[in-house]
Amino acid sequence: MNKVGLDILGVNLADLQTIDPKEYVARYFNEEDDAESSAKIHRRITDVASRPSSYFQQVKSKDGDWDLYASNTKAFLKDEEGNTTHVITTASPLAPEHHITIKINRLMDDVRFLRKNAIVFGKLSVREVEVLKLMALGLSSLEIADKLFIAMATVDTHRRNIRQKLALKNNYDAVKFAHAFNLV
Repeated sequence: MNKVGLDILGVNLADLQTIDPKEYVARYFNEEDDAESSAKIHRRITDVASRPSSYFQQVKSKDGDWDLYASNTKAFLKDEEGNTTHVITTASPLAPEHHITIKINRLMDDVRFLRKNAIVFGKLSVREVEVLKLMALGLSSLEIADKLFIAMATVDTHRRNIRQKLALKNNYDAVKFAHAFNLV
């Protein structure tokens, strides 16, 4: 790691080299995001073609703030058997006030929300998913009943079941689910 990276993390090279890889990830990276990107990077650098792997990464700086980086990792040296022995990563900080950074952070939050809630969302019936979409669009029970050609009491039952299954506290939670699962 170069001096700039060491300064950002607030560590010196000698100390960094003694840190266990799992502790390194836990200390400096968002572990939820790292699990996916680590698997992708590992697949890419062990691939014969050694294609580079590009990804967004949240890094915890020495002051405890999370900063967003656009990173690129590539294997640059392999042994006689073709095993990767050295990799290089370049990471460019994304300005926190830039509109793209805000959108990327929002997207990363959506991905985390989706992963966290995929199982409970999967418990919804097809009809409940339809009702959730219409709830998120702000339709009343009467409007949903008219649109789906079902009784208003049936809509109310679906709404109650959806709130229960997804532990919705308010309509905003319904919108969050609908947005994360591409219903709206």
